[in-house]
Amino acid sequence: MKNTITLLFAKMFEKGITFLFFMLLAQTFGKEVFGEFSYYFTIATLLFVLFDLGGEFYQIREFSKIERLKNFNTIFLIKSAIFLIIFATTFIITNNIYLLLLLGSYYLDSIISIFRSSLYKNGHYILESKFTIIEKSIFIVIVFANILSIQDILVMYFAFLLSKFIYVLILSKKFYKFRYILKTKRLFDLNFAKYYLTNAWSYVLHALLVVVFVQIDIIMLKQMNISFGDIGLYSAAVKIYMTVIIFADVLFKLYYPLVAKYVQNGEQETLKKLVLKIQDTNLFFSIYFAIITMLFAPEIISLAFGDEFVESSKMLILLSIIIIFRFSMYTYTAILSSSNLNYIKLYTSLACVVTNIVLNYILIPIYGVYGAIIATVLTEILLVVLYKISSFKVIFTNILTKQEIAIILFGVLMLFLFLNYHFSLLEKSIFLAVIAVSMIFNIQNIKTKLNFQKVINE
Repeated sequence: MKNTITLLFAKMFEKGITFLFFMLLAQTFGKEVFGEFSYYFTIATLLFVLFDLGGEFYQIREFSKIERLKNFNTIFLIKSAIFLIIFATTFIITNNIYLLLLLGSYYLDSIISIFRSSLYKNGHYILESKFTIIEKSIFIVIVFANILSIQDILVMYFAFLLSKFIYVLILSKKFYKFRYILKTKRLFDLNFAKYYLTNAWSYVLHALLVVVFVQIDIIMLKQMNISFGDIGLYSAAVKIYMTVIIFADVLFKLYYPLVAKYVQNGEQETLKKLVLKIQDTNLFFSIYFAIITMLFAPEIISLAFGDEFVESSKMLILLSIIIIFRFSMYTYTAILSSSNLNYIKLYTSLACVVTNIVLNYILIPIYGVYGAIIATVLTEILLVVLYKISSFKVIFTNILTKQEIAIILFGVLMLFLFLNYHFSLLEKSIFLAVIAVSMIFNIQNIKTKLNFQKVINE
């Protein structure tokens, strides 16, 4: 439970700092600059997938088998070589300093993920959380210093690079003994490199498809002559709902090593018990987060980004329904990622990417940014359905529980109400009080839901 609380705090702190950065960026430089940043950030994210080689999904799986210094070195050198090729190509084609700075910070994050995967595999959640808090604290100090002094947009990009660089130095000093390198006869294991690259392709392609699926709409909006201002409005809504679902990501990091362990060991009964508990936990929390986000969308937008972004509130309400499906998706992502059937994720993601792109091409010219929202919601629903069906190849749990049906219908009803009825501040306060009381009376139940190891021991 201590690991859960610590990791939750660290990840909430991390996402909170990132969200604070977006708030400061939007409020200081306006929606045009915010939209431009979102555009470059999307491109950098797409390129990052190519040299991250599956990231923690793949690394945790490999480290659960064996972890040796030469493997660490080999992964580091492979990632570095691919990054240099991508960086040089980007420099030649665009020579855009903003994009290059973001690429550099992503490279450092990819190297950090090697250390992080090892820490997670060995259960050192608290230690990793401390380092994350240090890195994000350095990052936000740089951002605040810039906001309070020169207010240079270039420094906002540079903050990502410098904070990650300091983080790498801290991790290297504590966990990477350079004197061992002098005793290592072979820094690069060619056989392991071939194995790693051969098995990484499905993770890379899947991650690329996921990024394309989640963020390609921003690139398509720009290519269809939507202004950076409108892209900024849309990005503000996306940033908020993506920040909300960080809790799903935190839960994933807690149960994924357990899922990977039981999938690799073929312990079907234990795995089924764990998956059923994960389903229950994800559904429980997703409905709370979705309702609160829908209810306070206008206030959240105004507080976070200012009155210039007020139009984003309706966009956020529409996107909030995704929260319920995204929590569920993580359950089936864990099952497929830890098995030898990761390629299934590739095919299902490909189907959704194609669907998303087609819907965007059809809907954006007609509805603008709202067309992108409709396309995103529909394809998110399709994705979780396909993931769940695909996960049955590893372990069958259920088709659709009564609880899932009830929660989804309730979520749709709430979405309809929040879009068509203007709630007063008093009504919102009453609604929030009911939710708070419900959470308080369920505090013991919440603690039980967060203890994934307990269900294994029962």
